[in-house]
Amino acid sequence: MKKSLIALAVLGSVAGVAQAQSTVTLYGIADVWVGSEKSGLNASRVTKVNSGGFNGSRFGLTGSEDLGGGLKAVFKLEQGFNIDTGTQAINGSAFGRQAYVGLAGGFGAVTFGNVWSSMDDVIGAGNGAFDSSFSPLYSMTGSVHNTYVDRPRNAIKYASPSFGGLSGSFTYGLDENSAVSQDVVDFQVGYGAGPVGVSLAYQVANNVTDTKRTLLNGSYDLGVAKLLATYGQVKTGANKTTDVQFGVDVPLSSALTLSGSYAQSKDNAALLDGKRTGYGIAAKYALSKRTFTYAGLVNVDTKNAAGTKTDKFNLYAVGLQHSF
Repeated sequence: MKKSLIALAVLGSVAGVAQAQSTVTLYGIADVWVGSEKSGLNASRVTKVNSGGFNGSRFGLTGSEDLGGGLKAVFKLEQGFNIDTGTQAINGSAFGRQAYVGLAGGFGAVTFGNVWSSMDDVIGAGNGAFDSSFSPLYSMTGSVHNTYVDRPRNAIKYASPSFGGLSGSFTYGLDENSAVSQDVVDFQVGYGAGPVGVSLAYQVANNVTDTKRTLLNGSYDLGVAKLLATYGQVKTGANKTTDVQFGVDVPLSSALTLSGSYAQSKDNAALLDGKRTGYGIAAKYALSKRTFTYAGLVNVDTKNAAGTKTDKFNLYAVGLQHSF
C-alpha cells in the first residue's frame, strides 16, 4: 500500500513538471464599429454595424512545450469572425487566420502551415491611421496594401531572432499543384532601435506572369510625435503601380492618440495612368489595458489619365475593441 502511495506521489510530481513545461492560452479580439460607407462614384451611403474597424475580430489558442536545451514546440490556431453577424470571417475555414506548428529557440522559429507571410509582418510598420480600416492605402485598388498575399497557405516560414534590433523572416508557400506554378515566396528585414524603425519586404507570387511586390517602411519617434512613411511598388509584366504614404502618430495624453495618413497610388502607362489619392485620420482612447474606443474617417478618390474622377470610397465610423 505504501509503495502504491509513493508511486502515485511520484507520478503526480512528474505530471506537475510536465504541466509547468507546457502552456496553452486562449486569447482573442472583439472589434465592432458603427458608421456610414459610400463605395462607388454614384453609390448611395450605407449605414452599417460591422466588424474589425481597427483590428480583425478573432479568437485562438496558442501554446508551447519546453523540449529542453532552449528548444520549444509551438503552435497556434486562430479563427477570424464577424462580430456583427457571428459568421466566420473566412468562409469554409475553421482556422482561416492562422494554423501552424513549429519549433522555436535561440536560432529563431520555424513554423509550418497557414502562417502570415513575411510581407505581412511589416506591412503596417509605416502606415498611418493605426494601420486600420481608416488607412487609405488599403482602399486603393492596385496598391501593395490592397493586393499583397497575406497568407500563402501550405507554407514554411523562418523568423530570425533580433540581433541588436535587426531581424527578418522568410516564407515559402507551396501551390501543391503539378499542373501550374503558383508558389508565393517573400522575405522581410527590419531594424528597430531607439527612435528609428526601417523595414524592407519583397514578395513574388508565381503565376502566368509573376507579380512582384516591394515595400519599404520607415518611422522616426520624436517623442511628441512619431513620423511614418511608406513606399511600395507592384509589377506584373509591363504593368506597374507605385504607392507613397506619409503619416503621423500624435499622443495627446496617456489615454488618447491621434493618427493621420495621406497616400497616393499611381499606375503607369500600361495601366492607363490611373491615379488614386486619399487621406485617413483616426483617434484611439484607452478605457483600460484591454479596452479602447476609436473613431475615424477615410476618403479615397480615383481619377483617370485625363483627371476625371471615376470612383470614390468614403467611410466614417466609431468603434469599440476589447481584447482577452
